[in-house]
Amino acid sequence: MTAAWDGPAARRSAIWNREGRNFAVPLRPEHRVLLVEQTGNPMAQSSLESAWQHFITMALREGVIEKQDRFSLHGLKHRGVTDTVGNRGDKQDAAGHQSPATTGRYDHDLPIVKPPRRR
Repeated sequence: MTAAWDGPAARRSAIWNREGRNFAVPLRPEHRVLLVEQTGNPMAQSSLESAWQHFITMALREGVIEKQDRFSLHGLKHRGVTDTVGNRGDKQDAAGHQSPATTGRYDHDLPIVKPPRRR
């Protein structure tokens, strides 16, 4: 997941820091979108969906993933929430959800239950 983040972050930095480019990097982290167009502006939803389809098609063709392991872009959010370390509140904060119910729909973590005591 770190590599999947670092690649687009490096690309974004390169675009934003290009010589001769007059682009102000947003000070607030929540305004620094990860995926940007060549212009430095946020990637449109339709562009993102198209890029994702090309990415998955290439991953299948190159044998990086098998057909039965194909996953959606939205599925990454489910995985991200589930894999976030901490309690439900930590997961809610990380995902930016307004309500615990929304986080509950994305969190597929299984509770750890102690086995019954032997008699």
